[in-house]
Amino acid sequence: MILTYWSHVACTSAQAQTIVSLRPFDDHADFRTKINRKKGIGYKVFETYMSVMEGYSSLDDLLAECEELGRGISKVVSKWAGAESLSAAASKAPSAVPSRTGPDVQLKDYQLLGVNWLNLLWTRRMSCILADEMGLGKTIQVIALLAHIKEAHPDAAYRHLVVVPPSTLENWVREFDRFAPELNVQTYYGTQTERSQLRHELYDAPFDVLVTTYNFAGGNEHDRKFFSKKMKWETCIFDEGHMLKNFQSQRYENLMKITAPWRLLLTGTPLQNNLQELVSLLNFIMPELFIKHEGSLRAIFKTKADTHQSFLSRDRVTRAKKMMTPFVLRRRKDQVLKDLPKKTERIEWCEMTSMQRTIYREALQRSRKTVQTLGDESHGDTSSNVLMDLRKAASHPMLFRRLFDDAKLKVMAKHCLKEPEFCESNYNYVVEDMEVMTDAELQYFCKKYKSVNRHALDDDCYLAAGKISKLMALLEQYKADNKRVLIFSQFTQILDILQAIFKTKDIKYLVLTGSTAVDERQGLVDEFNEDEGISVFLLSTKAGGMGINLTAACVVIIFDQDFNPHNDKQACDRAYRIGQKRDVDIVKLITKGTIEEDMYRIGNTKLMLDDAVAGNGDDEGESKTEKLMKSSLLSVLRKQFEKEENDGVDETADSVENVEPTASATPAAKGRVTLDQSAPDIVIVDSDIEMADGENKNENGRLEDAVKNAAIVV
Repeated sequence: MILTYWSHVACTSAQAQTIVSLRPFDDHADFRTKINRKKGIGYKVFETYMSVMEGYSSLDDLLAECEELGRGISKVVSKWAGAESLSAAASKAPSAVPSRTGPDVQLKDYQLLGVNWLNLLWTRRMSCILADEMGLGKTIQVIALLAHIKEAHPDAAYRHLVVVPPSTLENWVREFDRFAPELNVQTYYGTQTERSQLRHELYDAPFDVLVTTYNFAGGNEHDRKFFSKKMKWETCIFDEGHMLKNFQSQRYENLMKITAPWRLLLTGTPLQNNLQELVSLLNFIMPELFIKHEGSLRAIFKTKADTHQSFLSRDRVTRAKKMMTPFVLRRRKDQVLKDLPKKTERIEWCEMTSMQRTIYREALQRSRKTVQTLGDESHGDTSSNVLMDLRKAASHPMLFRRLFDDAKLKVMAKHCLKEPEFCESNYNYVVEDMEVMTDAELQYFCKKYKSVNRHALDDDCYLAAGKISKLMALLEQYKADNKRVLIFSQFTQILDILQAIFKTKDIKYLVLTGSTAVDERQGLVDEFNEDEGISVFLLSTKAGGMGINLTAACVVIIFDQDFNPHNDKQACDRAYRIGQKRDVDIVKLITKGTIEEDMYRIGNTKLMLDDAVAGNGDDEGESKTEKLMKSSLLSVLRKQFEKEENDGVDETADSVENVEPTASATPAAKGRVTLDQSAPDIVIVDSDIEMADGENKNENGRLEDAVKNAAIVV
C-alpha cells in the first residue's frame, strides 16, 4: 500500500522501492537524513508527497461539506416523486408554466421538472449545473426560470447575466423574445467604442437580462471591470459550461471575478472521471467553500495529469460525482423522450479507386519508419501528419497533388502572372506556392482565374473517389424519398469538392464552416429549416456539430470520422432532437481496408465505455480522447508493420503499376489540407419547445411522473 502511494503520487516506481527499503523512519528529520544519502532521491520528493496528500485531505473536507448541503436538496426532490404536492415541497415553485412566458409555450414534463429544480436551488442560493443531453431544451428551462423569478418577485429589479459562445448570442436573444417577451433583454457586444457607450447606457438602464459572450465577459480591462465591479447580478448563467473545466486558465480566472448569489452552468456533456475537472467545476459554482482550501488544492493540480488516475484519486472521483448529484441535473433522450422518432445507424462501405489505392499504399510506406519510431505514443505534429495522410487518402485522391504535374505548374505560374492579382509576383515564388497545393486547390485556382482556365480538369475529376460514388447514389435515393440531408466532414477541402460537384449536378445546398461569419450562421440555419428546396446542408464537424437545430433534415451523413467519436455523435444530434417528426438515418461512410476501419472500431468501443465527451479541460491542444485515439491508431499501424516484416512481406509488393509518379510529400504539402480545428465552437441554442394547445395534465402529477421517469444523474 505504501509503495503504491509513493509510486503514484510523488516519484517513480524505482524511487518508491528505495524509499520503502529505508524504513522505518523515526520522524521527518530521520526521513530527510536517510533519503539524502541515496542518489536520485531528494527531500523534495517527500515535500511533494506531503503537499499532494494535504490537497487530498482538503478535498475530503470539502466533499463532506458539499454532501451535507446536498442532503436538503435530495429530500425535496424525493418528495416530488411521492404523494406530496409541489407547493409543499418548495415554496413559490412554479407548478405551471410561468405566466410571463409566451402564450403558446407548453413545457414537457421533464422540462417543468427542470424549471422547478432550478428554482429550488436558486431560492437556496445553491449554484448548480444543468447537463441535459443536447437537444432536450436547456435554453427554454433557463428562460422559464427567469420568467418565473420576474413573476414571483416583480419589485426586486433583479439583473441576470447570460454568458454564451459568440455564435449563440443572436439566437439566445431571439429565444427570449419568443418565449419570454415581457423580459427586458439587452446585449453587450461590438467594437471598443460601441462597448464603451453600452457600459454607460446599461449602468442605470432598467433591464432584466444581459446577454454577452465569453470573449467580452473576460475581455479587456474595461469589460472585466464592468461585469465584475460595476454591475450587481442576481444570477450568472454560463452556456457551454464545460469551457470552465480548467482551474488554471485565464478565462476561468476572469469569469470567477464576476460575482452573483447564484451561478448556473449549462452543458450538454456529462461530468468526467477526472478529479481536476470536477474540482474546477465545484470551485466555480461554490467558491465560498473552496477559497479557504485553495492553496492546498492547487498541489493536486501541479502534479502530472496521469498521477490522478491512481487509486488515490479514483475513490475521490466517485465520491465527488456522488456528492455533486443534487447539484447536477442530467437527463438523456432515451429517458425522457418516449415519442422521439426512431434513429437508425449504419455503415456504408466504400471501395477505393485505383489511384486512391496507390496513394494510400504510398502513404503507408512513408509512415512505416515514423510509426515504428513513435511506438504506441502520440507525439503531436508527427503522429498527426502520419494519420492525416492516411485519412486524406481514404477520403479523396484530390487531397494530394497527382493530376497537376510539375511541368503543368510551371506553365500555369507563367500564365497567372497576367492576372492583376499576380502581375507583381515573383515567378519562382508562385511555382513554389503551387507545388504545395493539392489537386483540389489547383482545380479551384484554374476555375477562378481566366488566365489559367485552359488548365482546368474536367469536372468529372471530382467523382474519382469511392466515397463520392457512394454519396451520390445515396443522395439520389434520399431525393426520391423526399429526405433532406446533413453532411459533416472534418476537411474543409472535402466540403469544397462537394460544393463543386453539387453545382454541376444542380443540387441546391448550403454550407457552414469555421470561416462562415458569426452573424451569418443563424441565418443559414433558418434558411435551411424554412426552405424545403434546399436538399443538402454541408457542415464542418467542428463548427457545425454542436447546438444547431436542424430537424428539417432526417438524414445525417458522416463523410469522415472525428478522432473524438463523441463529436460525431453530437453532429448526429443536430437532426435527432426535440422537434424531429421523422425517423432519422445516420450513415457513416467508411473506406474498406483503411485506417478508417480502425478509427470506427476504436471509436465505437470508446462510446460504449464512456458516455461523456472527453476533454483535457483546456482550450488549447488535443483533447484526451483524441490523443488516446491517435495512440491506438499508431499502435495498430505499428503492429501491422511488424507482422508484415515477420511474415517477410515485401514492402513494395503492392506498389501500383502504370500510375503517374507521386508528387513529393513535403511537410508543407502535408500541411495544406487541415482539419477545421480553428473554427470557433458554435452552439446555436435550440428552440426545443413543444408549441401545443390542448388539455394539460395535473401539474403536480406531471412533476411526479417526470421525477420517476427522468433520473437525476451525473
